[in-house]
Amino acid sequence: MNSSSIELAWEITTSDSGTTLREFLRQRKGMSRRLLADVKFNGGGLFINSRPAKVTALLEEEDEVIVKLPPEEISPNIVPVNIPLDIVYEDDHILLINKPAGLPVLPMSDRSLHSVSGAILNYYAQSDWPATVHIVTRLDRDTSGIMLIAKHCYAHGKLSAAQKEGSVNRIYEALTEKKFPWEACSVYAPIGRREGSLIEREVTVHGKHAATHITKINSKRGTRIRLLLETGRTHQIRIHLSWLQYPLAGDTLYGAEENTGLGRQALHAACITFFHPDTGEEMIMEAPVPF
Repeated sequence: MNSSSIELAWEITTSDSGTTLREFLRQRKGMSRRLLADVKFNGGGLFINSRPAKVTALLEEEDEVIVKLPPEEISPNIVPVNIPLDIVYEDDHILLINKPAGLPVLPMSDRSLHSVSGAILNYYAQSDWPATVHIVTRLDRDTSGIMLIAKHCYAHGKLSAAQKEGSVNRIYEALTEKKFPWEACSVYAPIGRREGSLIEREVTVHGKHAATHITKINSKRGTRIRLLLETGRTHQIRIHLSWLQYPLAGDTLYGAEENTGLGRQALHAACITFFHPDTGEEMIMEAPVPF
């Protein structure tokens, strides 16, 4: 493979024999129309058995299809930073990391400050991986846990579409400040930006649909709970728990009375389930809860 490009390769099976290259890429492999156009016209390439091919070419069993993805532009707003990544899993298509609390996913107003994106960009540079950062699942700065990153634009498109379809499922664990009274409950409450604030959100009739499913794990001083997100609104878990009047321990922005020994809200992305963008295999990845 050329060091400045990323290539995808598939062997044609009996079921795909007789289809055109376009049909194979669009219908079988879920490649977007936009990406296919970029491959054709913006520096990528299509090959069958190592020979340049047109999208109208007919495929035969045991043909090797290779797609050379177009070069990716590295965002000038992300500065590489030498922060080691806690890698949970990695292959040529996806990267899963255990994000520490206190580190924003994207650079803040001062782009030179540390961020998860900057750490990923630095890791790619060290391993000669020619791609920019494609974040699939984001976390708040002070939330720890598992994050899913696509390692190229094709994987990003597939995983983003899967998110919209609801087939990327995230499970969180958290501590509430007070004892949670229900064994299980679901919250359906729309979330929008709080008037006059650039950061805070709130439950509002003018907001976007948001659904959170909560299960109690145990109760001591507060309560340990497990949360499954049906939607992924900004600050969703924090807002829904605050709206129920059982805020996260340490979440002083949304109603907790005091901070915890953690120095942040007690929220951790413990598990993610999704289908691999290339193989279609179901992936279940976990990150140990630090509190």
